[in-house]
Amino acid sequence: MFADLFDTDWASLSHAYGTAEGVPQILQGLASADPDERERALDDFLGAVHHQGDIYDSTVACLPFLFELVAERSLAGRGAVADLFASFGESIAGNERRFGGGDDEDEEEWRVPYRLAAELIGARAGEFVMWFTDVDPQVRSAAPAALAYFAPDAEQAVGLFEQRLAAEQHVECRIALIKAAADVAVHHAGTADRVADWLLGIVAGDADPGTRLAALVHVARSAPDRTVDDLAGRATALLSEISAHPGYPATPTDDRPATPTLVGAVRVMFAPEREGRTDAWAADLMRVLHDALAERVADRIALIVDQLRHPEPGRRVDALRTGSRLIGCWRGPYENLVRHIGEHLDAPEHPVRYMAALALNDTFDLAAPAADALAAQVFAAGPDAWNAANQKPQDPYRMLLLALARLGDARAVPGVQAALAGGENTSLLVQTLGQFGDYRHKFMPGLLRQLGDISGDNDPAQQMRQGNVLAAIRHLKADEAADEVTRILVAATRAENRSLIESALWALTAIGTAAQPAIPQVRRLTEHDDMHIAQSAIEAARAITQNVDEFVADLRKRLQGADPIDAGRLATIAATAGPAAAPLAEAIRTLTRSDDLWTRVRGASALIRITSTGESLLPILTTAWQSNAHTRIPIAECVGHLGAQATSFLPLLRAELADPRRHTFRAGLTSNTNIPSDEKLLTLCAEAVELIAWPNSHA
Repeated sequence: MFADLFDTDWASLSHAYGTAEGVPQILQGLASADPDERERALDDFLGAVHHQGDIYDSTVACLPFLFELVAERSLAGRGAVADLFASFGESIAGNERRFGGGDDEDEEEWRVPYRLAAELIGARAGEFVMWFTDVDPQVRSAAPAALAYFAPDAEQAVGLFEQRLAAEQHVECRIALIKAAADVAVHHAGTADRVADWLLGIVAGDADPGTRLAALVHVARSAPDRTVDDLAGRATALLSEISAHPGYPATPTDDRPATPTLVGAVRVMFAPEREGRTDAWAADLMRVLHDALAERVADRIALIVDQLRHPEPGRRVDALRTGSRLIGCWRGPYENLVRHIGEHLDAPEHPVRYMAALALNDTFDLAAPAADALAAQVFAAGPDAWNAANQKPQDPYRMLLLALARLGDARAVPGVQAALAGGENTSLLVQTLGQFGDYRHKFMPGLLRQLGDISGDNDPAQQMRQGNVLAAIRHLKADEAADEVTRILVAATRAENRSLIESALWALTAIGTAAQPAIPQVRRLTEHDDMHIAQSAIEAARAITQNVDEFVADLRKRLQGADPIDAGRLATIAATAGPAAAPLAEAIRTLTRSDDLWTRVRGASALIRITSTGESLLPILTTAWQSNAHTRIPIAECVGHLGAQATSFLPLLRAELADPRRHTFRAGLTSNTNIPSDEKLLTLCAEAVELIAWPNSHA
């Protein structure tokens, strides 16, 4: 094998991390008899040569050797290599969708490898057909997935899939053939009717239930107008048939320890869910089905709840993961689903317990129906579990305690108190302390001791811990800490520890009038050359002195000559003073003509809050609302102040309220605060609609 591997000048080629002279060793590793070496080589390939799906000139140079490797049937692990070709196809197709086919004469250099890869693989697409009869089921599954992208004739490819399905006995290979046909139908409209007719025929036929379920979900995906009635109900019935079907092989056990790679870590992470299962492939089918059901949230909830009752733990793990994704992406009435998720927190199987905890971890207020279940598990584990030496109990406990604390549930207090005393990885937990003001006396002795340990020196190793302690003081609004925070502010200023200065200023802002001794130092910092520190100092000074005139004067000085980004932030700060900031209105109005979208939004929002007028500013807010999902919360917070002047904005607000998708999901945002952000937006939109449509009721 690889007779001419070193004939290529690999050093002249590149990948994600530089020159590609090490690629021959990666290719040789993929052909190794040692599964750990193959795993490390695959990780290296995916991490550099095919980094995040990108295709480089070194990727193109590897293609002949990858074909050669898959063709050598005596080698183990060829299936993982065969799977790469579908990944290449997805990357090439995605590149063409985003940027078009391009003109060779004006082709950008980075796109050349994509074209060359498409040409080389397309010329050898006939080899994928040969893989259809390979002895390795993983290779047979990879074949149709690759052919769907690179077949020169879409109709012919569909015919090959139909023909092969009649002979294929392995259920996962059958599913791969069906999926590939649906992929072709999605990208080649001329084949859509043929594929839909074929898939519907399978659904109505006598094939095994896994094959019929695959046909059902993929016809729903590729031809939604041709799907069967009661899609969710039919799927539930087929899942029951799959459970009773005796002919599916169990997933092979791979109990190797993880190699020091991402691929190895993922393998070990999911191994407990898949081990011994005969229907692990059903998880992917359920994901496709849920995508097809889309806004039919009630049907999706019913499907998930049905699977949560299944005796097989793997099915319940699948359902919990799907439920978490549903809650995070779509709006709906989730009380019953959340209650069912909570019932699995004490399941006998660790993967089920872990996934239930993960599903509730970032649901914030929506976790309320599971509060008792959360509290029971937090109590059973005991407060010391936060710092347990064994990660197996530690990880779910941290998620459970965080979910309970985010509800403001008093039963979380002992756990939070113990976690803060340990001081490790508590930044998210600290953010919940604002809900526990009545229990401040339980937290403060430990926090005051930790404050006393902060010297103010610029020690990067201590930066996160120190900031965390000051954040706890801020959220608790702990006025008994005023003297210690003032001491830290003075010391941090002397040491030019800018991060600690800001953290101390934020804490003093929350403490407010009880921090009078800090005023001389705070006033000096309003003149600081770092705009962020100066802004924080201005806010702190106002919170401590309640002197709005001084606050406005400080902002006026800083607005003069500030760059647009900083000026926008200053405008937002000014808006907190409401009409008292009217002397700054003209300076802020200039921001609405900025080239920067956020500066325009901040300027317009501030003017509305300060003047309660601004119908002429609505076009700025409308453009921002439609082009940047991040702007919607601040816009919804301010637009209601205009009352009837904002009537033209009502359609946007009502459209947001009517959309079943979370705005974070629509915008492709990923954050552990997606759910509360979207729930907050819904509340703000409803309030704004009421203020605008019925202004007299709030006069």
